[in-house]
Amino acid sequence: MDQRSMAVLNQLIQQDSYISVQALAKTLNVSRRTIYNDLDKIQYWLKVHQLTEIKQVRGQGLYMDEKTKRKILKDYPTMGNTYYEYSPAERRAWIFIHIAGEGGAYFLEDIRALFQVSRNTVLDDMKKLREQVKGFQLEIGSDLKDGYVIHGNEGATRQVLLHCLSAIDSEDSWYGILSNTDFIHASKMDQAYQPYFIFESAQLEQINLYLHEYEKQVGIAFTDDVLNDLVIWFHFFLKRISYGNTVYVDPVKKEVIKATEEYEGAKTLCHQLAEAYGITAIPEDEIYYFAKYLLGSKVNYNLHPQLESQEMQSLLLVVEKMVADFQLYAAVAFDEPQQMIQNLLLHLKPAYYRIKYGIKIENSLRDSVKQNYIEVFYLTKKVVHHFEDLLDQSIDENEIAFISMHFGGWLRKEGLTIEKSLKKLLIVCTNGLGTSRLLESQLEGLFSNVEIVGVTSLREYEKMQLNVDFIVSTITLPQKGVPVFVVNPVLNNEDKEQLLKKVNSLFEQTPKQQVYSAETVIDMVSRYATVHDDTSLRQELRNYFHPPISLDAEARKPSLYQLLPPERIIFKKRVSDWQEAIKNAASPLLEQGYIKESYIAKMIENVQEHGPYIVISDQFALPHASPEDGAHKTGMSMLHVTEPVDFLGKDVCIIIVLSSWDNEQHLKALSQLTKLFSNRTKKCSVIQTTDKQHIVELIKAQSNKEL
Repeated sequence: MDQRSMAVLNQLIQQDSYISVQALAKTLNVSRRTIYNDLDKIQYWLKVHQLTEIKQVRGQGLYMDEKTKRKILKDYPTMGNTYYEYSPAERRAWIFIHIAGEGGAYFLEDIRALFQVSRNTVLDDMKKLREQVKGFQLEIGSDLKDGYVIHGNEGATRQVLLHCLSAIDSEDSWYGILSNTDFIHASKMDQAYQPYFIFESAQLEQINLYLHEYEKQVGIAFTDDVLNDLVIWFHFFLKRISYGNTVYVDPVKKEVIKATEEYEGAKTLCHQLAEAYGITAIPEDEIYYFAKYLLGSKVNYNLHPQLESQEMQSLLLVVEKMVADFQLYAAVAFDEPQQMIQNLLLHLKPAYYRIKYGIKIENSLRDSVKQNYIEVFYLTKKVVHHFEDLLDQSIDENEIAFISMHFGGWLRKEGLTIEKSLKKLLIVCTNGLGTSRLLESQLEGLFSNVEIVGVTSLREYEKMQLNVDFIVSTITLPQKGVPVFVVNPVLNNEDKEQLLKKVNSLFEQTPKQQVYSAETVIDMVSRYATVHDDTSLRQELRNYFHPPISLDAEARKPSLYQLLPPERIIFKKRVSDWQEAIKNAASPLLEQGYIKESYIAKMIENVQEHGPYIVISDQFALPHASPEDGAHKTGMSMLHVTEPVDFLGKDVCIIIVLSSWDNEQHLKALSQLTKLFSNRTKKCSVIQTTDKQHIVELIKAQSNKEL
């Protein structure tokens, strides 16, 4: 067997249960066909050595029997070496990291040794890397004496460095390095970890220790993932300083930073770090630079929020407006709005400084949020303008996705009732408050007979005494004798399917009918045929084997046309007043049993108490109440009046009553409705028409569009 085949065998040995061919391919960054070729070599090797061959179980995956595992580990102790095939993008990221982070000369042969690749491959990587850094006004030169050298602004160099570090950061690679002090030494023989030799464990430990002291001084706790990032980032910043490469910070920005607690903490921190790295003194501009990153870092809590400053007062006002508008546009009422405001403020403070000082961060969950929480993402985009106005600049989708996760986490899952708590679940999340709450709400909706005993950070988990049946975590955890399932913080349908299967398998909960695995079928087909569109085939098989209704939250979110059918749209020339308008608009829902009389009374009472807040757009009102006020089912009805009715000073022609028995089921339809009325031409045509069919066609067309 070659090194990769041994790495595949090692992965199988390390598994406590089944593993699919697809999972092996993903772990080693190779194709499934490559894994099948390696499996053939392994099976032959096992046969020659008179060992039990690997078994493949339909719908489950591959496994090895325990006796064979013990025999191999005893007779072949070197089998533990790791293999990983770096992609061209990963190689280029690592190359820049090594050129920027190495103190001495760095040459082509050094790069070849990192990845065990040819000279031509390195030359091709360098050509593409030079093109990439041009966008940052950087150049990578080379000469016989110094090898490859980066020329350009130090701030830009560090910006590219952080981008490269985020590109190679796996789910828990930083945690793996920081939690294991022998990591670098133990990995000297592993090809997969050659690039990681640039890290120096003793220095990483020192930074980690000093950051813990900084947390105590300032009265905060960083999120786990941010703490790990800061350790790695500061490690490279200090390396650059020790080589004589320092940054310049604008004096105007210094004045703002100097007034913060974080700056005082940064001064102490930099003094400690200078000693650890043998630097005589860290320049003043660098202290401001470090403080800038500390200000922009996500925290789990802050014991001393500086709300007395003008900036924080303005930010608090922004958060209050965003929460109020989100509730208005989503037609929901958060149970604990003040707690929601405090949590969002805790997130937006570092986001404010990140955006203000141009600190770009990659949100690895952005695409997952956009795909799985599309309505929440769209509604967040509608309210984020308050934050943009404060900053006087637009906010990118990475930051919007973070904010969306806060809102999404506060929306209760539909129809959640736990009749009997059979098992206890602990959630370990390293990504902060918003992500933790979002993951918790997803798992609440997935497991109706499981009690979630808490959500904890990694650092808290390491100190805990456990009394749970299983753990769902966003990162690989140190073993404590309790089964751990590692998941993406934002679960898609495939993630939910796999997690349910694993948990059911763990507790021997056999489904009533045979569960077929799309992955297994794909693996079988791939051995004997060429698949031209892997993703589409996988999705079609999954839809065939697993009806979407079982796991798909989106399938339970009806479209606008489904919630507002033609029979619930009525026209009138005039009504006597706004109370009469609400009663008329709600009458189809009342007649069809969607709401009770008490729901109508509550809608009127809300307007009397809070004013015309339901007028969310010119000429358009959205009366609604809470589910407990008498909503039986989710639906909408519409009243179109020719003569505008006065809603406490605001003229309205379109009144759409919303009934929803939870905080989420109506979001898809409501987002489509909002999108429809955001188009001025379509909105005017709805107001001016006397033809119901025209409105029906507009609703039907909008229901078929993506947000």
